Amino acid sequence: MFPSLGDIETRDRRKFSIDASVLMARFEKDGVVLPIDVNHATAIAARDGKAAPAVGWITQMRVEGGALQGKVDWLDEGKALLSAKSYRFVSPDFFHTADGAATWIRSVALVTAPALGNQPALASAHSQDRQEPSMKDIAAALGLSADASEASCLAALRDGYVPKKVHDETVSQLSIATTRLATIETEARKAKVDALIESALRDKKILPAEKDHYVSLCASDAGFESVSKLLAAKVVTLPASGLDRKAPPEGGADERPTPAQLSAKATKMVKDGEAPDFLTAVGILQDKHFADA
Repeated sequence: MFPSLGDIETRDRRKFSIDASVLMARFEKDGVVLPIDVNHATAIAARDGKAAPAVGWITQMRVEGGALQGKVDWLDEGKALLSAKSYRFVSPDFFHTADGAATWIRSVALVTAPALGNQPALASAHSQDRQEPSMKDIAAALGLSADASEASCLAALRDGYVPKKVHDETVSQLSIATTRLATIETEARKAKVDALIESALRDKKILPAEKDHYVSLCASDAGFESVSKLLAAKVVTLPASGLDRKAPPEGGADERPTPAQLSAKATKMVKDGEAPDFLTAVGILQDKHFADA
């Protein structure tokens, strides 16, 4: 009836808004099947008191492939017109608001030149040449032999049938479980990486400034294994600083710098030319600030 929904434009440039749910709700509420006539006889001929016989009746509606479709109970005259391909298209007769929003369908007409484009020809859709699936095709799709009986096919369908509600619930639960598992794996990976990097920091195998770099290298399983092997073979980079497990003196943080402050001062000494390298600068600062430790 409508090959597309939403905002549509007819071939003569009229514009309408088609909401399938509104039209289907009105159809269900009225409880009256819709007539299929020829060239809008219901709207035109009947208005002048002339005969407007139906050639078919629309008994159900549905939305399929973005189109509003109707299930038709064709009368003999309608079948004859389709078979002869005298009328190959349909045109819905519908009421609408001033701004073009369709409110309900009164009838549908068989026409030769439809107002709505992009619709399939009815005659071809009802062609006698259309091939229906054979029992052999159905049996093959079910994994049965080509000579399987209809009863065997039905039994195979019943054995493998899962109600849609059960299927949807299973898919939903699987999605939830998958998300939870991903969360658990992420947390477990983070704990492993944190433990590895903290151990390397504690053992003075890497500098605090290198922490983020090594964490990024552990983003994959292969990366984590590579970093683990690298750190296992790595020698101590920094000598013992004397800061571990030491409480700051009563004089406060200014007299005994924190590890971060110590690193910053050592870096500055190298930059200012007061020490040849970072490790030597750290040693000088340790002697200066922790000689009494």
